Amino acid sequence: MTEPAGSTELEDQGLPLTALAVAAGRAVETSRADALVADPFASALVVAARSHLDLPTVWPAEPAEAPPLQQPLLLASIYIGMRTRFIDDFLQSDTPTAQNVVLGAGLDTRAFRLDWPDGSKVFEIDSATVLKFKAHVMSRLAAEPRCKLISLPADLSLPWREQLLATGFDPGQATTWVLEGLLPYLDAASQRAVLGEVAALSAPGSRAVIERAVALPKTDDIEAKLREFSEQTGLPMSELLARADPPDPVELLEPAGWRCSTHTVEELCSMYGRVLSLDASGTANLAGSEREQPSPDQSRGGFVTAWLP
Repeated sequence: MTEPAGSTELEDQGLPLTALAVAAGRAVETSRADALVADPFASALVVAARSHLDLPTVWPAEPAEAPPLQQPLLLASIYIGMRTRFIDDFLQSDTPTAQNVVLGAGLDTRAFRLDWPDGSKVFEIDSATVLKFKAHVMSRLAAEPRCKLISLPADLSLPWREQLLATGFDPGQATTWVLEGLLPYLDAASQRAVLGEVAALSAPGSRAVIERAVALPKTDDIEAKLREFSEQTGLPMSELLARADPPDPVELLEPAGWRCSTHTVEELCSMYGRVLSLDASGTANLAGSEREQPSPDQSRGGFVTAWLP
C-alpha cells in the first residue's frame, strides 16, 4: 500500500512503516519453532530499512516479558503469521492460475519464496519507492523470483486499470487476485472502486482472496484506540486508516457472478492452532495488527475467498 512513512530515516526513502512492520511480523513468525511461514527474506528487508523503531524480528523465549513497546508488534505477528499462511495456502491450492495480481504488495516476498507453476506471472502493484526498495534488497541477497515478476508502481486510490493493461496483463485470462492489508487504508469509495476493477478485469476461472476491512466509525472511542496504538508502536495508524463503513466484498462480487466464502479470524486460529495472546492462558486479546483496526469489540474483518465460474 502507499501510506506515508512515519520516521525521518524512512521518510527519506518514502518507505511506509506499516509495510516494514508486516515484514517484521513475517520475520518473527519465521523464527518460531512452530512457524506457519518460512520467509527467509523478511528479516533482511527490515534490517536494510534501518528504521529508528525497535521492530522485533525474532519470537522471544518469554513473549509476555518482552519490552512494552514490542508487545503489540509481537501480538500482531501472530495475526500476520496466520494471514500469510492462509493466503499462501490459497495460492498453492489445486486451482492455480498462470496470471496473478497482488494489489498493495508492500514488502511481500511470495514471488521469491513460493513454488509457482511453470509459466506463472505475478504482477505486484504498489508505490515506486516500495517496489524499488524491495527489488534492491532482493538483488543484494541474490534472490531470484520463481515466476515472471512484473512490478507496477501505482496508487490504488486512483485509477490503475490502464497501467496494468500496459504492462501485459490479459483480462481475457483467468487471474488470481490478492488483496492483503489493502482495503483498510482506502476510504469506502476507493474500496468499492478497487473491488469493481477486480470484477471487471476477471475472466472465467478467476479467483480472489481478500482481507476484509472492519468498519471504523469516526468516534471518540475509535480515535482514542488508534492514537494509543500509534503511541505504543510508533506506527502512525491514527493518520493512515480510513474511517469508513466499508463495502462488503461478497455483496459486490456475488452479483457479478462470483461464488464467495467467508472466513473469520477465529476460524484461522482454529485451523492453525494459534491464540491471539502472548500468555499461555490466552486471556489477552490482540488489539491490532499491521492493518490496525481496533474496533469496539476488538474484532477483525476476516477474509473472503471468491471464484468466478
